[in-house]
Amino acid sequence: MAKKKFQAAPVKKGAAAGGGGMNKAVVLTILAALVPFSLPTVVLLAFTMLPTIGAWASERGNNKYAWLCVGGLNFAGVIPYLFGLWFGVHTLDEAFNLLSEAGVLLWAYGASGIGWLLYTAMPPMVSSWLSFTTDRRVAALKAAQKRLVEDWGDQVVKKGHN
Repeated sequence: MAKKKFQAAPVKKGAAAGGGGMNKAVVLTILAALVPFSLPTVVLLAFTMLPTIGAWASERGNNKYAWLCVGGLNFAGVIPYLFGLWFGVHTLDEAFNLLSEAGVLLWAYGASGIGWLLYTAMPPMVSSWLSFTTDRRVAALKAAQKRLVEDWGDQVVKKGHN
């Protein structure tokens, strides 16, 4: 009796291939349904997270990391006021009162400014550090090579000797 060869199921294109269109639609539908219940939170975040949205929209290329750096610090500046809204009076009136306070916007936008500073300052600093450590390593290897030549003679650096 001949055995059937195992045949893999055909791979679907779309969701299985990284599309995930249906999952995104479900998540967006759930979030849209929650907006009326969390409108004060949405209003506060919409106005205080503008620098993050700007960083995300303005970045070009495949590697988009500015919005992560800016957004993380921007959210860190907003979170104390967001907790105050959540655990205090969670009304639209209170959200607008928070937005009318200069300190709230100062903390949110100031923290995002620090995020921009980190995003622009870190690559040159890391590059300088890598260059410095590489130069130190090269100098250490040259010193080790010089000691070997002193200990063993010029034969260790000559190529093709028997």
